[in-house]
Amino acid sequence: GHGLEADAVQKRASVYAGRLGDQLAEPFVHAYDDGSRGNAWGSDGIDDEGTPTQPTMILEDGKLTSYLYDLLRARRDGVASTGNGRRESFRHLPVPRMTNTFFAPGQATPEELIAGVERGLYAVSFGGGQVEPATGDFVFGVSEGYLIEDGRVTAPVRGATLVGNGLEALRAIDGIAGDLEIATGYCGKAGQQVAAGVGQPHVRLRALTVGGTA
Repeated sequence: GHGLEADAVQKRASVYAGRLGDQLAEPFVHAYDDGSRGNAWGSDGIDDEGTPTQPTMILEDGKLTSYLYDLLRARRDGVASTGNGRRESFRHLPVPRMTNTFFAPGQATPEELIAGVERGLYAVSFGGGQVEPATGDFVFGVSEGYLIEDGRVTAPVRGATLVGNGLEALRAIDGIAGDLEIATGYCGKAGQQVAAGVGQPHVRLRALTVGGTA
């Protein structure tokens, strides 16, 4: 999310800077930021600069197709605002912010994705985490997870942590289910908190580092 916001990109503080048009994932991977999505937590009719919100495709056929813009950063790049100029209140200046950011649903079922895993981790929900936009490195705690063995969900896993890099994780996606859900939350940036929705269907990665203690 933050790495696709145009202020970070223009400061070269994002791993996605200069990557428009690059193939970042398999062709079946599509992703959006959509502040106009009905009944979603991060939605509104207009952003805080009066620009109508819209569905912005950020990954199309696995290629990076757009950043998230407010009016100022859009003017600098000679493009139109994507309706992502947001602020916590009138006391703050608008900056580019994500709204509802999610992977588009795929064709598989969750059961089909799990059946194709010989040994892996089924991460149901996440606790705290951290992402470094400049490098794409991330770490997330798994609050509910289970071992996958021979295509079956088996024992619960406690204290697991996912460690990786955003670009590498995108390249590792090899399956997406059709069961999109968008969660509610708040996103912090520049001392401001705004409502944001983040979601995805079940997504399978070929490989990802799993840490933790025995």
